[in-house]
Amino acid sequence: MTKVLWTDASGSIRVVKDEDNRFYEVQEAGDYAGLLAYERKGTRYSLTHTYVQEGYRGRGLGTALIREALCDLVKERATVTNRCPVVDRFIDKHPQFREILDLGSPAVDDSHN
Repeated sequence: MTKVLWTDASGSIRVVKDEDNRFYEVQEAGDYAGLLAYERKGTRYSLTHTYVQEGYRGRGLGTALIREALCDLVKERATVTNRCPVVDRFIDKHPQFREILDLGSPAVDDSHN
């Protein structure tokens, strides 16, 4: 199941959540621009990787992607283990999202620890 989380004022940029494939995606004019992958077990999420395609970088799409993914996780009252350095840098600049991080928790997939 895919659901739209956010659309910019122009309607050309949007962030969606693809629950079946376990990622958040940012799109521009309906085209794939980047994603934030995660693993999930119940309400525990492990953020594993963020990627924005080269032609879409430097325009704030990654920031919108991470912001909307974290807002969604806050709404879900999820527990989050972050393993992505891009998300780390975002949270350093937006400390209001630190509240959902569980720094002492194992990741969902313990084989990566």
